[in-house]
Amino acid sequence: MNKDNSPNPGRKTVSKAMQILHAFTNDEPELSLTVISARLGMHKSIVSRLITSLCEWRMLERNPDTKHIRLGMGVLLLGMQVANQNTLHRLALPHLGKLVEKTRHSAHVSILDNEEMLVIATVQSPEALRVILQLGDKRPLHATAGGKVILANLTEAKMLTLINEKRLVKLTNTTITSMKDLMSELDAIRLSGISWNDGESVLGVGAVASGVFDASGSIIGAVSSVFPLNTATKTQSSDIAEEVFKTANELSVALGWKKSAQIKKVDK
Repeated sequence: MNKDNSPNPGRKTVSKAMQILHAFTNDEPELSLTVISARLGMHKSIVSRLITSLCEWRMLERNPDTKHIRLGMGVLLLGMQVANQNTLHRLALPHLGKLVEKTRHSAHVSILDNEEMLVIATVQSPEALRVILQLGDKRPLHATAGGKVILANLTEAKMLTLINEKRLVKLTNTTITSMKDLMSELDAIRLSGISWNDGESVLGVGAVASGVFDASGSIIGAVSSVFPLNTATKTQSSDIAEEVFKTANELSVALGWKKSAQIKKVDK
């Protein structure tokens, strides 16, 4: 996140506080003051004062055992309000629950967030061997089933602002790293309505996704089922894809999309 160079002291303080809050991720839920200071390029004394203020507002808290900093209940309460107000999140959960019952694999709904795929709703598989995605997880668009189905339904101009050859980072041996290959796959996704991930983001993890559309026919997200590749045969994968496609259509209809309506490529 870019630093705010505004001369306004109040705005700069808020910007620094936001940088601190955004330093935490699902992979790194706790950080020391020293690490936060070094990563953000802020003096320890400034970080310490901001952390103290954010703790007073329960946006941050200190782990009593490690003394490290982590997000606090204030963030959770605000996040719950946002989730409750988000129609896609609210409608998605029962549909995802039914999908998981049928496939026995974890399922989630993701949306486009800047240049990444953001998970906004998730239901985990009841099986011991499963893939876990958490709320707030972010993944690259070109290496995920959900990301690719979203890209396929954007205008070419918007897609190209999000993706270019330099951004096609190789994460595994199956990650798409050329624009030619990506464009070919996006064409196939537009024809089938289905997108696949064959271990392109994480080794051994597969996924299938289908787009979610609003009343105007614009893409607003994707339903994905994720699974260990060694647990799904070709036939099982096809069955999962069929259920994902049905779920995405049902969710789209719940959002006002009519099956007879033309799907639009959107510039979002």
